[in-house]
Amino acid sequence: MEAPAAADLDRLTWLVLAAVLLLGGLYLHLHLVSDWVAFLVMGVGAGIGIALTGSVIHDAFAGQRERR
Repeated sequence: MEAPAAADLDRLTWLVLAAVLLLGGLYLHLHLVSDWVAFLVMGVGAGIGIALTGSVIHDAFAGQRERR
């Protein structure tokens, strides 16, 4: 078994952070905390998730020369 690459570990960390922020914002919204705070937290989480998805898609289409 090989250890995960540093880039994969970074992506996993960002994915966990995005999920926590998105779910945290949803929790705040459901408990009627100030609306702008809940939407801000959800927006940051969704933004990180979208950026992470774009990064993974870019790497999937990139050739071996670009990955070095």
